Amino acid sequence: MRLRRLSCLFLALLFCFPFLSSLAEEEAETPDKFWFCLSCSSAASGSACPCCGTVRGVWTCFDCGTKNLAGTCSGCGKSRKASLHDQAFCGEPLRAWPAVRCLADEGYGDALCELARYYEVGLMVPQDPEAVLECYQKACDTGYPRAFLLLGKAYDEGVLVEQDEFTAMEYFQDAADLGVPEAMWYVGTFYEEGFVVYQDTEKAIEMYQQAADAGDPDSLMSIAACYALGKGIEQDTATALEYYEKAAESGSGNACDYLGYLYMTGEMVDQDTEKGLEYYRKAAELGNSRSMMALGYAYLSGQGAESDLTEAARWYEMAALAGRAEALEVLEKLR
Repeated sequence: MRLRRLSCLFLALLFCFPFLSSLAEEEAETPDKFWFCLSCSSAASGSACPCCGTVRGVWTCFDCGTKNLAGTCSGCGKSRKASLHDQAFCGEPLRAWPAVRCLADEGYGDALCELARYYEVGLMVPQDPEAVLECYQKACDTGYPRAFLLLGKAYDEGVLVEQDEFTAMEYFQDAADLGVPEAMWYVGTFYEEGFVVYQDTEKAIEMYQQAADAGDPDSLMSIAACYALGKGIEQDTATALEYYEKAAESGSGNACDYLGYLYMTGEMVDQDTEKGLEYYRKAAELGNSRSMMALGYAYLSGQGAESDLTEAARWYEMAALAGRAEALEVLEKLR
């Protein structure tokens, strides 16, 4: 009897062996999903990080520094997601990295786009254009609006991928439909210039206005230019000036720079060099290198300001540091 039972068991195992083997192979090919340590950002698959020993799931509150395993901080009550988000977007790349990687792995669109920036510059990870595009695409799959804009820019500029204005327009339109003001501006430029779509200045102005209503400064500038040139709309320099001023008030360095030029030259407005220099300073403070050059020239030549070589050199130096090669040439002559 015993021998008979053993024989049956052997036959059963023999019959099941192929099935059990396939399960074992499948298990070997699909190990536990990797997770990213929130202390050192290392990839791990076990219950603890092999590099620093941090237990899986432990996170440190970005506000009070308490270590937690639960979804809410025991020290201050902040949620895990809110804490990681604050860490990921704290503006300090090295400190933000563990949270960025963790949130991206969990499928958050904004974190995926942030992770793309690390791959783009090669910070903490090898530089990888394909990984950048993959992050953007995954973020699009989550419905994150800005990801569509970023992919549109990639195809429009042809930096990370072969230039394709048709694909760029599709992504810009998707982003615009999701309410991204900058994308509305891009769509407007395509209609204004007749890229990919038939030229339609009325449609362009409509898109610019939608973006401007949402606070996009570039669209205010574009509307101003349309009024100034009478492009798709009746020419009206007074209205153009109003839009340039609105763009300047919204923080556009380009608008401040252009208003500085208008007042310095007396084009479209009564010449007012004092006001022109005021706009140039605002533009320079916003990082506009052309205005830095203009201020340097004003102090060098005494145009609208008392001649001051020291002040001129300071502005030319700032312009050179901002990437203006011609400013460096002037500096060398001054020295």
